[in-house]
Amino acid sequence: MHIIHFAFECGGFDNRLMRGGLSPLVWNLSREYAARGHRVSLVTPAHGLLGTLRRDHPIEELPYAHEHRVPLVLDPKVWPGRPPEITLELTTRAHRLRLDGVDVYFLSDAFLDLLPDRLYPPPGTEGKDLSHFKPLMFQVAGAHFIQRYLRGEEAVVHGFEPYYHYLLPPLFAGDPSLRTVSTVAANAPVTQKVYRPQVERLLDLFGVRADLDAFEDPLPAEDSPQAMMARVLAGTRMHMEYGPDHVAFLPLVLAHADLVDFVSPGQRDHYGTFRDTPFEALFRMLPVSRMLREQAHKLFVGGCGISDSWLARDPRAVDRTAVLRSLGLDPDLPVFYHAARYAVHHKGQLELLRAVDEVLTDGTEAVFVLRLSTSGGGQQAPVGNAYFQSIADRHPGRIHLDWRLADEDTLFEQAACADFCVFPSKFELDGFLIAQAEAMACGAVPIATAQSVTAHFGHALPPDDPRATGFSLPGSFRDDDRDLTRALAERIRQAAALRRAAPGDYARLSANSRALARQFTWAGSADRRLAAFAGLLRGRPAPFPAEDAIRYGWFETLPAADWVRHRQAVVRSAEALGDTAAYRRCAPLDDAAYERLFEAAYARADFARCAETAREAGREDWAARVRGRCRTRQDGSGRTHVEYRHPAARHVEVAVPGAGGSRSELESPAEAIASDEAVPTGSGIVLAPLAPAGEGVFRGVVTGPPVGQRLVVMVTLASGRVTWDTVPVGAAAAAPPFRLVATDLDGTLLRGDATVSERTLRALDAAAAAGARHLVVTGRPAAACKQYLAALGYRGLAVCGQGAQLYDAGADRLLSSASLDLDLARRVVERVEAALGPLELGVVTAPPESRFKVTPRFGERVRHGWDVTTDRRLLWTDPIDKLVLHHTSVPEDEVEAVARQLCGDEVTVVHSVQGMVEVLPPGTTKAAGVARAARLLGFEAAETIAFGDMPNDIPLLSWAAHGVAVGNAHPALRAMADEIAPGNDEDGVAVVLERLFGTTERTP
Repeated sequence: MHIIHFAFECGGFDNRLMRGGLSPLVWNLSREYAARGHRVSLVTPAHGLLGTLRRDHPIEELPYAHEHRVPLVLDPKVWPGRPPEITLELTTRAHRLRLDGVDVYFLSDAFLDLLPDRLYPPPGTEGKDLSHFKPLMFQVAGAHFIQRYLRGEEAVVHGFEPYYHYLLPPLFAGDPSLRTVSTVAANAPVTQKVYRPQVERLLDLFGVRADLDAFEDPLPAEDSPQAMMARVLAGTRMHMEYGPDHVAFLPLVLAHADLVDFVSPGQRDHYGTFRDTPFEALFRMLPVSRMLREQAHKLFVGGCGISDSWLARDPRAVDRTAVLRSLGLDPDLPVFYHAARYAVHHKGQLELLRAVDEVLTDGTEAVFVLRLSTSGGGQQAPVGNAYFQSIADRHPGRIHLDWRLADEDTLFEQAACADFCVFPSKFELDGFLIAQAEAMACGAVPIATAQSVTAHFGHALPPDDPRATGFSLPGSFRDDDRDLTRALAERIRQAAALRRAAPGDYARLSANSRALARQFTWAGSADRRLAAFAGLLRGRPAPFPAEDAIRYGWFETLPAADWVRHRQAVVRSAEALGDTAAYRRCAPLDDAAYERLFEAAYARADFARCAETAREAGREDWAARVRGRCRTRQDGSGRTHVEYRHPAARHVEVAVPGAGGSRSELESPAEAIASDEAVPTGSGIVLAPLAPAGEGVFRGVVTGPPVGQRLVVMVTLASGRVTWDTVPVGAAAAAPPFRLVATDLDGTLLRGDATVSERTLRALDAAAAAGARHLVVTGRPAAACKQYLAALGYRGLAVCGQGAQLYDAGADRLLSSASLDLDLARRVVERVEAALGPLELGVVTAPPESRFKVTPRFGERVRHGWDVTTDRRLLWTDPIDKLVLHHTSVPEDEVEAVARQLCGDEVTVVHSVQGMVEVLPPGTTKAAGVARAARLLGFEAAETIAFGDMPNDIPLLSWAAHGVAVGNAHPALRAMADEIAPGNDEDGVAVVLERLFGTTERTP
């Protein structure tokens, strides 16, 4: 097959083109593919280094000179004083190097030749220097080159790192000769975005349309706890905040790429769930979270490896004494080794240097080889960080600190001398996959973070496990983490003592480390990817493993057969997560099971699930235990006294307004540029720690008004899990039990004449005055319910389209929308008609049109505004949100039952209006939509009362703490509701709300 690699750097064959782990990944895979007889074309920028490379490599100029115009659309908030659009006139030329069977194509033009010393634009160039757009210009020039020069046979276009190729999947999605694969190499924030008008302009340049609305992240309500969480995380490397004129590019890749590849199993785990990280709660709200589930069949693990040349070397042949003495170090002391690009924050280098300073000051007998390469190469690389250098200078003969890039000979010699390798990655952003594996392959025992991305290295196993390889460090999700510094110092002392006092135990760990690391070969990594590519080209990609979906808690993605086949695994996973719904499908929920589920959720500090389990089990003692976790008292000076309890808590911090601390000690502005690492600026919210008071108790006083009368608390557990909690304070703590009122529209809130009574409006006002939030939940698409929302004076979020859409009524903006696959919709029609005979059909087209197209006999009468067609083919000409089935003689309940029996594993089937059965994208329910909206608003199911009238409301009423069916409701809904209210024409919703919240005068 023809494999086209598309990579911003590829210097595995020449370190002048190498700035990070991407280079060996790209080059070693290229060589392996070529060695197996595949045609490999590697497209990369020349970076202004053609003259330098020509001295060592036979580079030929190709007859390719593409003159093209590239529009740059500038964000005026970032580029003040610049014109809104600039047109660049470029001539891109191509050169080729044939090496080891690989054709390396170097693209060269005025932009791609910028920054030859560092390759990548410094973080500070955005808004100041157009060189910031060099990676984007590579995407444009590279796409043209592939289309104009390399196209002609079926090929796999394999891009490395989504930020450097996110345009390619949508550009090539319509080309049957090209399949696109995206490798997520580094764990960049999943919320990283780019300027939407620029993306739209470039897609238009290539004649491509993409629904970018589907990839926009809904913004949390301004006064919600989720908004507070987002602001806290915006000051870290977990999350990035942008305005509404930006679009996340990872969803763009997920939607259009044929495969998405990860470099370790744990990296896919991390990106799929963000489990146990501070970002997990926000992640579940984002379109990318839903898309990862929907596109799970595209996700696979190609892995990473160690080069053959490294594995062919013998560490025992290295003269340890000579190498260490040449570095000014004592060869008789334990050697600790770290090698990575200089990056103060996410690589844990600040904490590492502080720990080294501490243990050497305390007299620990050890030496350290620390390589922190800056962007510059050569013999005179500048000092990357003065503070780091001052620590090295304080301990001559104990620390060798080198800022230079090094060749493989140098790296191997130093790694072969290492007794231990130290890799304290933070934020799960940098896996150290190659550097750590290379050191381990030489026998170095790892001291590394117990994170998902590198779990396969075995260092997090218990020390007495026969497979253990080393020592683990706690996960870290903050800058300047003093806990991580302490843990590093402790592990270094522990490791040095082990090397000295227990040589047999050290030898076992070293042998395990060496044997395990040598299993990670580029040959194996290439074989896994080639198998995935072959399946893709044959049209038979491998399904997402059911075992992994179960581990992730992606239970809704499992087909019916897997619920049976993997019943015990589902039970175990559901029990570990405290998921009663999944557990119930596979095992009886008796008292003992409820207790296990409750305790599992409590141990994880998942109090929303605890409250739901307590409610289901009827255990008021459990509910009281959850409520009692935090006690607050507000004094007259605007301060809140807080006592928080959880037996497994290691830290408890409250989010409060604040400016954040100074970062001057970490690095200067010039050093930040040298590190290729942008420093988060913060967002006006900081974490105030509560003081430990023994026995899992934490106390403190915070100032400032709580958000929405709630404290937003970050809890770090002893296990390393970091999670959020929201606790009502003041008047909110004594508020009625329901803080979210979710109402259906037609047949529920609206009377039979589609109006809203004054009594109902007053009851909704009373609920709002008591602190409750009204949430409209309707089967209508957003475009079809605006007039009803206006009549309510409704300006909040609305769940529309049976849960498929989230609509901001105040801004008249559709935040998210799910579409139904056209081929799948046609298959549903074929199957149901085969069972029941001819159907009348309707479809609702995707936004913004949201037209209702129907066949002539659909319903008793065709309503004004419907598009009627006698040609069924016209139903399938545009993307659709849903399919509607109508049978002229078979009752809708029977149509619904047959459709669900025949197609229920592939779509959602609901009955919401008399005579109509709706077919929706899989996983679409009012409950799923309300759960998403509730998270944005900062509420939970345990705080929700829901009202409905039809079977499509069953999931909603099941999800809510209290489900109310109005008197005119369908028998199926009445049978499962917690309460039956008067009918919609008798203002049933108002009757219940008045009982709970009283009444109020309505203001015009």
